[in-house]
Amino acid sequence: MSKERSNSYKTTINIVTSIGVMIVNLCISFFLSPYIIRTIGVEANGFVSLANTFVGYANLIVTALNAMAARFITIEYIKKDYKKANLYYNSVFWGNLIIVAVLLIPVIIFIAKLEVFTDVPADILTDVKIAFSIVFALFFIRTGAPNYDCGTYVANRLDLSYIPTMATAILRCILLVGMFTIWEPHVWYVTFTSAVIGLITLAISGYYTHKLTPELRVKLRHPICSFAVIKELVGSGIWNSISSAGATLLTGLDLLICNVYLGATAMGVLSLSKTLPSILTDLSDSLRGAFGPELTINYAKGDMEAVEKCIKRAMKITSVMLTIPAAGIVVMSDAFYNLWVPSQDAKLLQTLATLAILNLLVNSGVVILQNVFTTVNKARYNSYGLITSGLASIVITIVIILFTDYDIYAVAGVSSIVTICKNLFYVMPITSRFLGFKWNQFYPQVGTSIICSALIIVVGVGFRTFMPVDTWVTFFITCALIAIVGLILNMFVVLNKEERVYLFRLIKSKIHFRS
Repeated sequence: MSKERSNSYKTTINIVTSIGVMIVNLCISFFLSPYIIRTIGVEANGFVSLANTFVGYANLIVTALNAMAARFITIEYIKKDYKKANLYYNSVFWGNLIIVAVLLIPVIIFIAKLEVFTDVPADILTDVKIAFSIVFALFFIRTGAPNYDCGTYVANRLDLSYIPTMATAILRCILLVGMFTIWEPHVWYVTFTSAVIGLITLAISGYYTHKLTPELRVKLRHPICSFAVIKELVGSGIWNSISSAGATLLTGLDLLICNVYLGATAMGVLSLSKTLPSILTDLSDSLRGAFGPELTINYAKGDMEAVEKCIKRAMKITSVMLTIPAAGIVVMSDAFYNLWVPSQDAKLLQTLATLAILNLLVNSGVVILQNVFTTVNKARYNSYGLITSGLASIVITIVIILFTDYDIYAVAGVSSIVTICKNLFYVMPITSRFLGFKWNQFYPQVGTSIICSALIIVVGVGFRTFMPVDTWVTFFITCALIAIVGLILNMFVVLNKEERVYLFRLIKSKIHFRS
């Protein structure tokens, strides 16, 4: 197997296992989320999501140092400059410890005074504070640990992190149900089981980093780190941090805005509506990440022909895989929520879920272009777009809440519309320039995504017209029919013959690979 084919094969395995993670998470959420809502209530469940959202805010600081670490370590490792790779590796580790020390006291104060910053019902205040404490404790442990994620990235073996994720997700489900069954239910059980699984996953990542990249080690002797390297990493990574802040403004403040302006109940409803969109977003991020190592490795080698081929293929494959479930959410989510949580307003949840995934219906393949900013070390340009669009999204959302009756719909939908505009008028032309393409290189891909999404939605509506969905059996049969027709449509509208062969190989791939 040639090196080029080997890298392509590893990327295929990365994609297959990332889809496996999505399927497992979907199955677990399918059974577990209604159980959690019945046990602790929709409001309390919303605070679990809010706790993770606040950790995302804290992570913005960490991102400045860590965002570009894998790129710099990978490039030096591929060049076999292990001394410099280790300098990056250790500088990130010791820098993270400093960040943990700085954040610890403010976080403790924030949790102690949580009721001042958020609207928390008095009867669950203690439980919510414990839940927040557990989530932040895991954040500090993972931040203070060595950069164990880089091992699988450097070796282009992300499957080794995806596979344990599937197993530990099942273990989390067992632990959580066991705790709810044996003891009196509490909100913090949800975050506690997530923390246990997070620690197990961290240990597994550490094992694979030592196995795949044995030259990378935490150093306790001089030089253990370099302020020049930290400055270089932060100088590049600060733009990723700003990008993350922009992304937070776009989508990461929705639960907080709901809590502050509309109350805890509306926040719980919005959190529930994001169940399906969140899984699809996770799949989108996983697919983007699956192509990241191959793109970085080819760029490090200076093989721009391989970079171009990787980008184009990745955009099309990602579009095929995302438009089908996105269109499925539009057509089938009302039936899903009606069967899944019959106590809730299924039509409202369907509308909110549809608004949340509008961006993927229009330009699903464009998510791959986020890799370009990091690979070519032009992250600041991504930051400009995200911050501008994020601020616009927040202002528009709050104005609509204050002066119209669209309130929760604005929280769910404005960010999607703003994201579509950002991708169409900024991300696509500027990444085309970075790659040496014409400014309009990627626009045909958007057209095909829209056409495919529309066709799948029309087909889905047709199936639902002639096949009432009132049981889980009819629900899954209808979903399967929509998925099959959608896959056929996408393969012949989006992909050429060579790309169809690649997709068939991906679908048939077994989780079997060479080291």
